[in-house]
Amino acid sequence: MCTDKTLVSKKINEVNDMARADGTYFLMVDYRSPDGIGTHHIPIQYGNGEAHLLMCDYDNDCWAPDGTPIMNFGEMTEKQIFDVVRKAHIYYSSLNEGDNYRLKHLKLDCGQNFNSIYRPIFTYNLTEDFQATSQSETSFIECYKDLPINNFQDYSNQLRQLEIILDNMAEVFKTVAPSHKQLSVYGHAIRNIIILACTELDARMQSILVNNGVQSMGKHFEMLDYYKLKDALKLDEYELSFYRYGDLGTFSPFSTWENNEQLYWYQAYNHIKHNREKHFAEAKLFNALNAIMAYAIILIAQYGYRNDLWRETVGKIVHVEKEPRWDLEDFYIKSLGDQRSVHYPFQQEYC
Repeated sequence: MCTDKTLVSKKINEVNDMARADGTYFLMVDYRSPDGIGTHHIPIQYGNGEAHLLMCDYDNDCWAPDGTPIMNFGEMTEKQIFDVVRKAHIYYSSLNEGDNYRLKHLKLDCGQNFNSIYRPIFTYNLTEDFQATSQSETSFIECYKDLPINNFQDYSNQLRQLEIILDNMAEVFKTVAPSHKQLSVYGHAIRNIIILACTELDARMQSILVNNGVQSMGKHFEMLDYYKLKDALKLDEYELSFYRYGDLGTFSPFSTWENNEQLYWYQAYNHIKHNREKHFAEAKLFNALNAIMAYAIILIAQYGYRNDLWRETVGKIVHVEKEPRWDLEDFYIKSLGDQRSVHYPFQQEYC
């Protein structure tokens, strides 16, 4: 019986002398340099008793190079593996001796990704030294690259829908000044924006769960179902703003999301949809802006935003102020072959 609801979201334990399972690993080697403590990250694919180095090219594709495999990988110490790696390929021959060696088992194999869920891809830059103490959080995130969009038409349709909502909000701003002093203003046009944005948000969140084999806990999908997405997609760690409307500040609509509590702007959506007369005052600008940004975040958490289509459309209006910092074992490793989508283990997290 599963008793730990954070089973998957917990940081993967270091692999020590225990028997090693098949899969993809990072050999992580900490070393000292004049700039601080650095770490080499060396991807290795292990299966059927053989281990192969995974090399990344400048297009961020990885593959198992030809050559002699690393034998006895399952029984070797991390230092022994490192010594073999340095002899196995000229790229690694100049790596510094380390102060600490450890293996981490990745959540997915090379060429795998979760259905409809964004992660950065492991890049050529990250195979090189990353100075853990001298580089900022921003510098690390700047290394992020995204997988190519595999369902271009659906993504294009979603961005177009978000553009329409943003156009509707721009029309409101012709009458209501886009200022933090106006956030309590409410009205019919604002109500329509909230309903449309939240309807699209519902559809996206349901789609992600269904694509990963998750069924609703009741007759229909509700926010208690959608809460499964919070940690898996790190929704609460995103913060967005509007380029043209700086006085509105930043928005992090999922930051207050707790398991048994409704998000205030989403609760307002339900109120004004089902009982407008009683709750009309909740159709205010503040809730509309949070609903719009929530929709933008769910698209980013599904597709990423480092692509031309985002930059040419929504990216001219919405700015990503903050985004999650992913652990390296969460990254996707792109393959020269076809990417293989697998289900995210939501059921293990919440059983």
